[in-house]
Amino acid sequence: MADEVPIRHAEPGQEKGALRRVAADVAKILTPNEDILYVALQNITSLNIRKDSVVATTNRVIFYRPSVLGRVDFEDFQWQDVRNTRINQSMLATQFSMETVDGRTVVMEGLDKDQAKRLYGICQQMEQEWREKRRIREMEEARARAGGVVVGAPAAAADDPVGKLARAKEMLDKGLISEAEYDSLKAKILSSM
Repeated sequence: MADEVPIRHAEPGQEKGALRRVAADVAKILTPNEDILYVALQNITSLNIRKDSVVATTNRVIFYRPSVLGRVDFEDFQWQDVRNTRINQSMLATQFSMETVDGRTVVMEGLDKDQAKRLYGICQQMEQEWREKRRIREMEEARARAGGVVVGAPAAAADDPVGKLARAKEMLDKGLISEAEYDSLKAKILSSM
């Protein structure tokens, strides 16, 4: 199955024909080095062979909605813009919803229950990775704002232990460093006097 469809986590129980069609359409819009992680198909039995689906890639979540005459609507969201994903399971199918950091909510109804659960697990992993990336970026930006290097500052000011202690305390108060890091810096500054 993995050879036929360029999907990292395709499952034997999924409809091969539907997966191939979705993967072929989505593959045309992927960026370089972007892979399809998983495709969750709608669980709707009808004469329509083209089902809506949600596609998780290494870079984004894509809501794939085919319609008449070969038209397909792609609605995609970069992982950095995804705040939260949810699933609501009923007897026959599952609803997948996604909230963005700017407050928008997008919903896909009628997904296969098992596929929706697998999609949800993959989305949770990607959300966790991006939360950590955002946290690190925010910390780095706050550190830069709090105590960046001042060009042209006198050398004496750079060696001033009172100034160093004040900057370390400010970083602690802003949550940029831990209590242990502050204590270590403080001991180092005091020992250099």
